[in-house]
Amino acid sequence: MSPITQLSRKEKYSFAVAGFGQNMVITFTVTFMLVYLYEAVGFSIKGIAALTAIITGAKIWDAINDFIMGMIVDHTRTRWGKLRPYILFTAFPIALLTIMLFAIPQTTETYKLIYFGIVYVMWGMIYTIADVPYWGLAGSITVTIPDRVSLIALARTLQAIALAVTTIASPLLAHWLSFSDKTTAAGWTRTAIIVSIIGMSLFTLAFFNTEEKVPLPQQKQTIQQMLKAIVTNTPFLLVLLGSALNFGRSIVQVGGAVVAVIVFGDEKIFTLLGGALIAAIIISNLITPLVLRFMSKKTLMIASSIVAAIVYVAMYFFGYSNLWVFVCMLFVSGFFTGFFIVVQTAMIADCVDYYEFKTGERNEGVSFAGLTFISKLMGALATMAFGIVMVAIGYSKGVTITPFIQNGAFFSITIVPAISCIAGTIPFIFYPLTDHTLADILATLVQRRKTAKTL
Repeated sequence: MSPITQLSRKEKYSFAVAGFGQNMVITFTVTFMLVYLYEAVGFSIKGIAALTAIITGAKIWDAINDFIMGMIVDHTRTRWGKLRPYILFTAFPIALLTIMLFAIPQTTETYKLIYFGIVYVMWGMIYTIADVPYWGLAGSITVTIPDRVSLIALARTLQAIALAVTTIASPLLAHWLSFSDKTTAAGWTRTAIIVSIIGMSLFTLAFFNTEEKVPLPQQKQTIQQMLKAIVTNTPFLLVLLGSALNFGRSIVQVGGAVVAVIVFGDEKIFTLLGGALIAAIIISNLITPLVLRFMSKKTLMIASSIVAAIVYVAMYFFGYSNLWVFVCMLFVSGFFTGFFIVVQTAMIADCVDYYEFKTGERNEGVSFAGLTFISKLMGALATMAFGIVMVAIGYSKGVTITPFIQNGAFFSITIVPAISCIAGTIPFIFYPLTDHTLADILATLVQRRKTAKTL
């Protein structure tokens, strides 16, 4: 392991571009999996209920696996470090399983559900093996607050750009590759092949062009110590709880393409909706480091959640009759979601330093497993909430779209997120780590490491 140095430009941009590639794959899967299943493959109302149960259960199981993976990472010792090897060796399996998710065989509905369930669980588990170490690198290749905030902001920005590119291009590409007047299942399969190969190739840059700088402790922590690191790190638990309650922010991504079909009659409208949302996220990701010069992470987190809730409520009452008004309001909501995304990640990194300061033990694996855990839990809760609404309003492929179904679908992406954002502010009110406290903690840790190195 090399001595501690500053973050290089090569490392910074390689890490961020790797995140771009990773987010191409996760965006394609999360955003278009339901529209592929609902519209291209086709399921009955009972089938949709079963899909909702499978996806929700798999996501919750996968979220739990994040902590198991975090413990494995913190026990890993190789000449490449404890994080980077997992990035290299998961790229191909993720690409293959993503393609398989969008290649459901033409058979009975029961066998389609079995096939999907098996592949989706495998996809989630392998993705976890890659995702936890990737975000752990954010705390391991940086040793100062400015470097860390800058790295995370750039990575989140490029991820948002990947979100935009994938969201906008995928429906168009799937339609073109269908070689038909309508988007077909085969078109989605061919698109999955392209997205998976490009995305996972870029992801490997996080292995080849970065270096873990924080020294590894000589003794590995026991499982009991790692569990203690989770349950006794109060700031960490508050970030997890506050983020989980903000699950409503993910509903647009999970079900937006389906809502576009129901409300506007065309899944490609989601290209416009997604473009507006993501453009706002990109802008706010870029300016978050500047905003954090004038207010604390805690203040920005709470403010972004409250304002987002107000915007969602206003969006519901303005309605969807005027598409451009809806697009503008969606843009505003995305602006505050961008703040949330960057600050959430930075807070997790801060919690790693806090725990090292308090105990002398460092656990990027377990702690950043919390970040991926929460991301998946938010997705699971969003999928469950959206699926419940779809079943409640009686929507399935081929059903006659009534005003009741349209209003119910619109409710799912406006009022549900508003309630979620308000609930999510409560835990962050009690978050104790101020910027001044963190600066003192990092200064102390740097001095400790220098002292330990000379002994």
